[in-house]
Amino acid sequence: MRALALTTRFRDGSYEADACLLAYDEISLIGSIVSADVRDVLDQRPNTPWIYVLAPFHDEVTLTEAVLRGSGVERSSGLISVIQYRKRDDGRIELVCISLDDDDPNRPYKEVLLPSELSHGWLFDLFDSRRARVDAPPGVHFGKASGKHATKFLRTSNVLLSTVACGVIGFFSLAKLPVREIRRIFVDTAPLLSVAFAMHRIAALHSLWSNAAPAQSFSSYGGLEHMPSLGKRDLIIISASTSGNLAARLIGLGVEEELLVTLFLLASSPEMTTPGSVVCDLTFRPGRPFGYPLIVNQPHDTCTWCGRDYVLAQLEGDQFLLEKRGIKRLRVSTASQTKDARATFELLARKSIVSIDLFKSSARRTNVRFDVERLIAENEKVSEKFVRLLKRFTPVPLNYVVLVGMSEETFDSLVEKAGMIDMLKGAVRVQSGAVEQMAPVDGGNVLVAIGCLSDHAEVRSINAQLRTKAKKGCVAYLSAITMADSDRNMADLRMFLGYGEFGAETFICRSAYDIMLPWVQDIPSAWDDELDLLRRLASDSPLEAGLKTRLDWLLMNSSATNGLFMPGSNGDLHIASDFVYLTIDDNSEKISQADIYAVISNLLATVRCNDVGLQPQGSKSLSPAMKWEQTVYGQVVIAPAALSPRNLRDYNDSILRAAFLRSTNKQELNFSVDEDCSAEVLDVMLADLSGWPDGRGDSLPEFLMAMACGRLKLTPTHLSRFRSVALAATLPLELQRLVNAIPQD
Repeated sequence: MRALALTTRFRDGSYEADACLLAYDEISLIGSIVSADVRDVLDQRPNTPWIYVLAPFHDEVTLTEAVLRGSGVERSSGLISVIQYRKRDDGRIELVCISLDDDDPNRPYKEVLLPSELSHGWLFDLFDSRRARVDAPPGVHFGKASGKHATKFLRTSNVLLSTVACGVIGFFSLAKLPVREIRRIFVDTAPLLSVAFAMHRIAALHSLWSNAAPAQSFSSYGGLEHMPSLGKRDLIIISASTSGNLAARLIGLGVEEELLVTLFLLASSPEMTTPGSVVCDLTFRPGRPFGYPLIVNQPHDTCTWCGRDYVLAQLEGDQFLLEKRGIKRLRVSTASQTKDARATFELLARKSIVSIDLFKSSARRTNVRFDVERLIAENEKVSEKFVRLLKRFTPVPLNYVVLVGMSEETFDSLVEKAGMIDMLKGAVRVQSGAVEQMAPVDGGNVLVAIGCLSDHAEVRSINAQLRTKAKKGCVAYLSAITMADSDRNMADLRMFLGYGEFGAETFICRSAYDIMLPWVQDIPSAWDDELDLLRRLASDSPLEAGLKTRLDWLLMNSSATNGLFMPGSNGDLHIASDFVYLTIDDNSEKISQADIYAVISNLLATVRCNDVGLQPQGSKSLSPAMKWEQTVYGQVVIAPAALSPRNLRDYNDSILRAAFLRSTNKQELNFSVDEDCSAEVLDVMLADLSGWPDGRGDSLPEFLMAMACGRLKLTPTHLSRFRSVALAATLPLELQRLVNAIPQD
């Protein structure tokens, strides 16, 4: 088919059928082309009694002769018409359809006004067939230049892909204007310049404009303040609108309303209007056989999609190009645990050394806390390793000892084990907050003894101050434990602390143990969300006994070693006999929930860096691995048992699932962005739900809490299915309360 064929349903009295528009931009329009296209239309859609022909860039005589010379009129049983302009006495243009009949060529052809619903229907078909209404992918919403947020936007550039499409839009747009010379044309986005050029050709063909007016884009809302002074002969073309705000702003700048045209409009309310003319109203209304439902726009400050953690894709005019989002599945496996990390956590576990900060804090980079004082005092291996660092790297003679997160008693015990009492007795002891008051010593030597180095900014600040306090001296930074969220982060720290006037090893930076843990941002933690939820539920009605106990525990504890996770049907969650990330032995009952949480946090930090852990000190690391983060084009997800159906079967340990649910962030638990991920997690949750009455499915309370807090999200279909099954299940009252608290959207 050579024509651009557009179809809409049309009702003439009680008769309803298809009405087809055949539009051409052929250089030489001949009858055989039109008749062949009429044949194809009738073959494909036999119920098409009305066929209209439009050639925007040809005059009426050329178009009429081309239709009559072919067999199109005969094929259509005489129900074929051409569309043309007619000038009215009041200086405006009207569209007429001229019915052609080859039975009596001497009889005048019948002219009637073209029903406006036909042009709206044809342009809707053009718009819809080019998918110019863009729906946001799951988990994404759009921020438009108007300041409104929505899950749909209109991209007119999708329609303007051919000269014939631009010609059709330009033809129907000119019919909305008075017959007047145009001085300038302004379009809101650059792709509409093609429509302006088409209007030039059509206006010249019909002697509507004697000159070709210059055209330029003003870049929608972003260019309003740079618009020149507008006059009564300036034509403004808006590509699409869902609120009418841009048209109203332009009227306020002095634009003549009769020279303001909006090509496509999708209303946000039944009463919505927009200044100027609308070429195609895309909105469905009762009695219309076409159209889209009303669009939902929300103010940015009260946007519910933002509240549900949807990624915001900011649009600028019509230039934002959206592609299908990639889904990166963070797959946790034994390869994610390095040999050194395994050895370190075996050393720390079972001793109540690890605790977890429950609530957000801007003062800490990680929510995993280590009691280094106890670790050094009770673990001979740790103290010996730190003593070795003291012996190898303490500069002599020593002027200052700066203590960071380490008590003087602990430091003294290490010095005594090292046999360095006499060597260090002349050194001045300084706490980390008093470095600024130190007296400068040119060529002085300083030892910075650190318990747990997690705040890199604090140590960098000490380093900056010591460069002026001990000019041309030696500084050694020795820590029992150093934490970083990536190998690159650790390398940057060592470079910063060690680099000086003599290069990379001007100063010394060493640690007994390095641990890779994710940095936590100053955003609510899983326990912050849980506390807020329980408080809300308690304000509605008294909490069930289990939830009341949980609320009291959260109010009384800011950090904890156990009690981090909600109990299952068999009581508190404990390590299982098949747990693969720590050795299971006779002392396994001493492994705390904090130990498990710390191990899982380490695994997540590693897998977010493509399973690249911390490299040994002094090694030449490969180029740092990319860290996976959320973007408009990419979503990172992690399933509570490690992301593939196989892992979900293998890792069925309830405490491991609970640790995943608590340690991952909301975006990583947003399974609503991917149907397959959501289905996998739904299967795991339904299995826990069905196993609960038989003493299985101990991770169910954690799943329910994560969903009720809005941290774990499924697709609407899977969410509805889970709710219906859970509401019909026999569950304790506190779990039923959580099911009822799960958001339904």
